[in-house]
Amino acid sequence: MIRRFTALIGAAVLTVAWGAGCARSDTAAGASAPAATVEPLGNGSRGAEVFRANCAVCHTANGAAGGVGPSLEREKQRKNYDQTVAWIEQPDPPMPKLYPASLSEKDVDDVAAYVQSL
Repeated sequence: MIRRFTALIGAAVLTVAWGAGCARSDTAAGASAPAATVEPLGNGSRGAEVFRANCAVCHTANGAAGGVGPSLEREKQRKNYDQTVAWIEQPDPPMPKLYPASLSEKDVDDVAAYVQSL
C-alpha cells in the first residue's frame, strides 16, 4: 500500500509540474495532461489468468470489444498503470468492486499489468 501511495504522490507531482509549465492557451483549447508513465509492478502473464477468471465475463478473454463491458484494448493510451490499479480497486458502477473481497493487492497489480499490455 505504501508503494502505491508513493507512486501516486510521484505521479501527482509530475502532473502538477507538467501543468505549471503549460501555456494557458493549451488548457483553454481542451488539451489534457498526458498520464505520467509508471512502470507496472504486476506480472502481466499471471494477470492474464486472473483477468480470464474474473473479468472476461464482461470484457471478453482478451479485453476486446464484444463483451458487456467496454473494450480494454489500448487502455494504456487512456490510463497509466497507477490509474488502472486505482480503477480496478475503486471502479464506477456498473463494474463490480472485486478488491479486496475477490482480488488481492497482487491480483490487482497483475491484472493492471495485463490490461496495460492490451
